[in-house]
Amino acid sequence: MPRAADETIETLVAARMGRAKLFDGECPPDFWAVLDESVLRRPALPAPQMAELLEYIAAVVRRTRSILQIVPETTAAHALMMGMARFMTFPDAPPVVYVESLHSGQLIDFPALVKEYRRSYDLLRAVALPPEASLALLDAAAEDYRDGKQRN
Repeated sequence: MPRAADETIETLVAARMGRAKLFDGECPPDFWAVLDESVLRRPALPAPQMAELLEYIAAVVRRTRSILQIVPETTAAHALMMGMARFMTFPDAPPVVYVESLHSGQLIDFPALVKEYRRSYDLLRAVALPPEASLALLDAAAEDYRDGKQRN
């Protein structure tokens, strides 16, 4: 959002930082993310800051025993490649899916559609690297940024 007002950016960053604090508490949420390798390879920040960001992500994943899987850039077309989906489960309510694009988001609670999104997510996890290999790839990408050897 390069043309967004400074106040808008500050509000969005503050909200994201607030959500990130959930992972610093005594009982962090169970978290499982599947990311495309391009997230590691396409620098969103200068190299030293990319290294710091990737190292931070790896540290949080390890500390909270979260699960991270990377979909290799060599993977062909796969489920959910057209957008982001967050699955949320609760002890006292049915699961929901939140899908998001650049300018909007939608909470889906229709059980049949939640089931279809879940199936797509399962297919995505099937093409992703295992958690240990994904963390190793994350560590290697951070090191590449640190050493000035990042791939683009």
